[in-house]
Amino acid sequence: MKKSVVFVLIVCMTVLLGSTVAMAGPAPALTKVDIHAFTAQNYNYQWQFTPDNYPKSMNGFAFSGPELYMNVIYTGMPNWNLTFIKVNGKQYKHSQLFEKQFFITDIGGIVGGYEIVYKIPPTYLGNSNTITVTSRGTNSGAADNIATNIKFVK
Repeated sequence: MKKSVVFVLIVCMTVLLGSTVAMAGPAPALTKVDIHAFTAQNYNYQWQFTPDNYPKSMNGFAFSGPELYMNVIYTGMPNWNLTFIKVNGKQYKHSQLFEKQFFITDIGGIVGGYEIVYKIPPTYLGNSNTITVTSRGTNSGAADNIATNIKFVK
């Protein structure tokens, strides 16, 4: 009887341990970088979405406040060490402007991309700005996106 109980416990523990192991496939290739929106204090931090056309001109807006926030959507898995934000020709690493991130997942909970919020100080900005985001994927792929005519009033 004792041997049966021990055997049942071992089987149960094996099943429980086996069910907690995560299965992971290769990271999806980076297929798209999208500068999705901008906001600042004068818009009460409500996102002002970029147009669909390329390059994305923000000509109809004028931002002001202690910083400019930029929302970027990455489809696939970017390599953060190879992700750069260029503001008026000066290049910054992803980590220098990073504010927060959100995972983009499918129904099964698998991460297929990221939504990143970047915080750009006014000292990096002029009256009219061009911002470029470029990235290479962790597995493969590369993408970039450009937003122009971003007015920032200091």
